Amino acid sequence: MVHSQTTYMTKKGHLKMVGRVNDKPVIAESHKLSVFLDYKTKQIKGTLDLKSLVSKIPELKNYLKEQQQPLMVYFSGTIPSDDFMSQPHQPLIFNWEVTVAFQNKKFKVILKTTLQHIEEGSVFSCRLNAMGNVNTDIIGLNKIIPDLDKTIEIQFIQFILRV
Repeated sequence: MVHSQTTYMTKKGHLKMVGRVNDKPVIAESHKLSVFLDYKTKQIKGTLDLKSLVSKIPELKNYLKEQQQPLMVYFSGTIPSDDFMSQPHQPLIFNWEVTVAFQNKKFKVILKTTLQHIEEGSVFSCRLNAMGNVNTDIIGLNKIIPDLDKTIEIQFIQFILRV
């Protein structure tokens, strides 16, 4: 009898956001991105508490410090591939539609995504690299950070392991 897991997760994923304030690049990032993959459905769900963001933007730092409750962002999307973990494959490049929920707002983001196979001995894994832009009006960052551009770039890289 063989047993294998069908759900994979990490609680220490890395997310980076880059924007421009007064035409100067600014960065906010977190190492507390949680990502869950249901291998049977290929659905990925994730969460991030925005309070875990680290940034040198004074307005953002003050806002996050003042918040009493978590500022949870939830996202989900399905990887459009039948099987990417049981055998080697060429990099899969696709536009990944992700649904994002934050403070009673729900919106869709398209992330340019690459799923690259990595093989080490008997361990199979894939690296999921996703990046895209989010409108600052939708999430309200433009009200917190004066002179922030209309979009911020989001990128995360996550390993999906199968042993």
